[in-house]
Amino acid sequence: MKHVLPLTLPLVLALAACNKTSEAPAAAAAPAASAAAPAQTESPDNHSAAAEAAAPSVAAETNLKPNLVEGVDYVLIPNGQPLQPLDGKVEVAEVFAYWCGHCAALEPLLQAWKAKLPADVRFSAVPLAGGAAADVWARIYYAAETTQQLGKVHGAVFDALHGSRRLTPNASQEQILDYLGKQGVDTQALSSAMSSFAMGSRLSQGLQFANRSGVEGTPTLIVNGKYRVLGRSHEDQLQVVNTLIAQERKAAAAQ
Repeated sequence: MKHVLPLTLPLVLALAACNKTSEAPAAAAAPAASAAAPAQTESPDNHSAAAEAAAPSVAAETNLKPNLVEGVDYVLIPNGQPLQPLDGKVEVAEVFAYWCGHCAALEPLLQAWKAKLPADVRFSAVPLAGGAAADVWARIYYAAETTQQLGKVHGAVFDALHGSRRLTPNASQEQILDYLGKQGVDTQALSSAMSSFAMGSRLSQGLQFANRSGVEGTPTLIVNGKYRVLGRSHEDQLQVVNTLIAQERKAAAAQ
């Protein structure tokens, strides 16, 4: 269900592979902290019909998990903070890694679930960064958001790593861009965004969020910066998320 990162190492040095058939990118020093840049929220719009049919419906507040148990269903994050100011919304953030097999397995369920989110719920994906090759994949995601090409890039990258095996976790930036170019991606725009001044802030913001949220593995779902979701399966995780969304919505309405 989740690749667990060693607790004895800093998060930025704990990027072991959760994909059983490939190795994770080698980690290096984390980027220097800088002012957080506003996160983009564009989502890939392609998802399987079968996954959509099976996805929980947050809008109708169905598929909830009653009687959540702290330590079993979620962890309460000490002094937790959301990725971005809530501004009246409920935030669900996913810390993920492209090379992670468990993230690839969650992806179709997550895409279908996201398609049914109501207006008061904001989803933000946070690619795990930390240096060297890991940062290349994070830059790919953020650059795809910035250039409004996430629909083309996101699924293609997961497929290239876990489906067709056209790319490996340690692929160079040039190899990744070459592959994406053949998929119809504007790689000139993508490359420019990857090397932009703002990119360092995006990487730092995501890494700081993962660290302060106590992320131990990928994928990790976090609600309002307060709850780190556990769960026994990906379906169970989404049920827990739905329930926490409903709880946070009611708590906000009562204030």
